[in-house]
Amino acid sequence: MRTNFTQNNHLKYSISNKEYGYRESGIEKFTVTVGSIDVDQYRTGDFCSELKRTADSVYQEFGKDLVVFLSGGTDSEIVVRNFIDIGIRPKCVTIRFVDGYNAPDVAEAIEIAKELDLDLHIIDFDVLDFYYSGEAVEFGKEIQCTQVTYLLVYNNILKFGAPAVMGGEALFSRLVTPTGSKWYYTFRENEDASAMRFSDKFGIPLVNEWFSYTPELLLHYIDHPDIQSLFTEKLNYKLTSVSTKNSVLRKMYPNIRPKKKTHGFERLLGFNYEAYKGIALEQIKRLEPSVDGILIDDLLPMLRAK
Repeated sequence: MRTNFTQNNHLKYSISNKEYGYRESGIEKFTVTVGSIDVDQYRTGDFCSELKRTADSVYQEFGKDLVVFLSGGTDSEIVVRNFIDIGIRPKCVTIRFVDGYNAPDVAEAIEIAKELDLDLHIIDFDVLDFYYSGEAVEFGKEIQCTQVTYLLVYNNILKFGAPAVMGGEALFSRLVTPTGSKWYYTFRENEDASAMRFSDKFGIPLVNEWFSYTPELLLHYIDHPDIQSLFTEKLNYKLTSVSTKNSVLRKMYPNIRPKKKTHGFERLLGFNYEAYKGIALEQIKRLEPSVDGILIDDLLPMLRAK
């Protein structure tokens, strides 16, 4: 029986007709679907109650040995705080890049763990060697993943061999075409979907879509006025929800620590781009013009379907 990647595996992807499958040719279509909300659950709940329900569901399925990858960012902080809200203090892992590329994030993770009295295990990891040795490229080919960030976390999940939570924001992106633009819920074939392939291949339960874990949680987030404004204000000029995320989450979940967006790979700059191109070069390129997710005009009817 397949592990639940999300509640009842409501979030699904297919390549051609292969659910949670692998790409075999460039012309296969990549499609993503989500399940519909329980109307009563949505009406009587809110974003914070759904976060707790997600923590409880994950804990009930994964058990006390689960590991949370605490990056120091907003998403992973909310994850651990919601386990604490239901009375669980999970084991946490922070990956520290050799040469201090993500030193500010590691420092933030240490402070979060100290504040919340969490068991924090710090792993020193040479991300440059992981790529230039060829290990990342070979690993990426196994599960059709092109993002070295994901691959290095998977690599460490394998070492622990325990159920894991990576967090996972609900990302929205703008699709720009010659005739205009549309927003879509972003679920990328060679990044987000690879978490499901990894979990299946190695038999390790993994959650990488925390903020989409239930249809109700995803819809509560979408319904926030600041997220809605991204979709409706034509002159905001933003291409993704990344720069909006922290302010929205702070309004919806005020307990999080104030932080600016810092990330080890932002400091690596050109390396991240080089690694992405190098890993992708060894994989099948998608030629069919699929969207890496679901257009908002299609997403909302799916979520609200009765």
